[in-house]
Amino acid sequence: MASSGTLSGERLMRDVRMIAQWERLSGSPEERQAFAYIERELRAAKVRTRMLEHPALISLPRRASFRLVPSGEDLPCITHSFAVAARDLEAPLVYVRDGADPAKIDLAGRIAVTDGLAMPGRVAQLQHAHAAGAVFLNRDPLVHEMIVSTVWGSPTPDRTAQLPTIPVVSMAGPPARRLREVLDHGGSVGRISTEVETSWRTLPLLVADLPGEREDTYVLLAGHVDSWYVGAMDNGGANAAMMEIARLLVRSKRYRGLRLAFWSGHSHGRYAGSTWYADTHWDDLDRYCAAHLYIDSIGGRGATLLTSGYCMPETKAVGEAAIKRIAGQKYEGTRVGRSGDQSFLGIGIPSLFMTLSEHPKDGPDASRDFAITGTDTGGLGWWWHTPEDTPDKLDPVILSRDTGIYFEAIRTLCTEPVLPLDYTATTAALIVQLRDLETRLGDRFDLSSCLEEARGLERATKAIRAKVRKIGVGRWRHVEQVNTALMRLSRTLIPVLYTRAGRFDQDPATSIPLLPPLAEAERLAGAAAGASEAHSATVALTRGRNRLVQALRKAREIAEEAAE
Repeated sequence: MASSGTLSGERLMRDVRMIAQWERLSGSPEERQAFAYIERELRAAKVRTRMLEHPALISLPRRASFRLVPSGEDLPCITHSFAVAARDLEAPLVYVRDGADPAKIDLAGRIAVTDGLAMPGRVAQLQHAHAAGAVFLNRDPLVHEMIVSTVWGSPTPDRTAQLPTIPVVSMAGPPARRLREVLDHGGSVGRISTEVETSWRTLPLLVADLPGEREDTYVLLAGHVDSWYVGAMDNGGANAAMMEIARLLVRSKRYRGLRLAFWSGHSHGRYAGSTWYADTHWDDLDRYCAAHLYIDSIGGRGATLLTSGYCMPETKAVGEAAIKRIAGQKYEGTRVGRSGDQSFLGIGIPSLFMTLSEHPKDGPDASRDFAITGTDTGGLGWWWHTPEDTPDKLDPVILSRDTGIYFEAIRTLCTEPVLPLDYTATTAALIVQLRDLETRLGDRFDLSSCLEEARGLERATKAIRAKVRKIGVGRWRHVEQVNTALMRLSRTLIPVLYTRAGRFDQDPATSIPLLPPLAEAERLAGAAAGASEAHSATVALTRGRNRLVQALRKAREIAEEAAE
């Protein structure tokens, strides 16, 4: 691992063990001790730090119970962040099996029981189907702590009404198997009690800076400190990696800077820390942040797969090169989605990675709750979000490898004078997506204006790449012009390609479709011609097309100006 110099696996594990001595609930005294340790280590490495504080709505699940009625049989369970507190909610149980649409099942006044993790989107579906409560049956041996709100960050007044309104519990192992057996015979009644403490708390937020030598721009490397239980892998390993990368890069020449941000409120506030930072430092991020790398749950024992980490087409080549150089694996990448503190998509900041290493689906430590149909991944380990996420679940060799990959990607982004962002890849992917939609829609909606602008943008981004190849060493004015154009491109394209809410708000923590402005295309394609649904979908698509064409035209003009 020549590129990472004196990277120390021993030091990484020492930092993990130090951080994992505390159970780090958001806003707790123990979490502040972990923040203080991280800050001391960074200052000892001659890194400039700032400790900030901010208010956030935090939800801490305390206890839960589930009883079968009338047998009186108790099945151990837990409740979740932002679930509603309830006392002796008694109702009939209805099994909502995998693939079933809750909207087509009579759940009114009933407790819905379903398999898998308590994901916020699924909870919202059950709630919208008027379920009185929800029970999730995990497939792994231990039950996973979860956060069930779709509201991204602390809620605004209008978003407060979107917080969950039903109690939610989860169980695993023998209790989950027992409840499945009972449901197979039908006619069961359950009683749920939950205690959840949801309140505004003051959270810490640590920022550390390694300034650049020629530009005021910086790369943002961020991860959360708060945890479920002692959270050695999630997220002690990532915190240790961030500290190690700072120690290494402080001794290196940097064209642009590196900023490290350590969030709270990730696990118990639905990304409250990163969202607050995006809101309150919006102008600084907009003007100076060149790229964002998120780091979460790395270094897990047996996590040998490096194929699926988040990326955008424009950032994929950086991740691909880093993984090939450090680990010799082929990186395919997964489209950046709505998880893992991706709070900067609206601003338009290019993103790379979130989680990085995963387990093979057939590996001994793979998670059955994380297994994704049609893929080889077994997720982050059966111990994720359980009391078993302890230091022995990390492999020092894998943790060093993962840290080396992040270091290599950051070194590239910080030291290459011209930002290594490939917008020809972005426009190529966009054209493919538009052609697919055009085929799906046929003559029901005209996308020719979108395709025309996308092809014009493709020509202009290719011209930028040709210009970059001609820029010689020392021609700093030309470098700065190209970098300014690339950042303007990101601010123009990413909000329209990855968000519905736009630049100044946050989408919910649910999946965002390809080409969000044209999200109603599937609805139109499936609706009967002349039906009310077809007309309303056409209205939405027309507005979305206007938004997309305007953004592509602006991006093309930026790229053409830079290419000249």
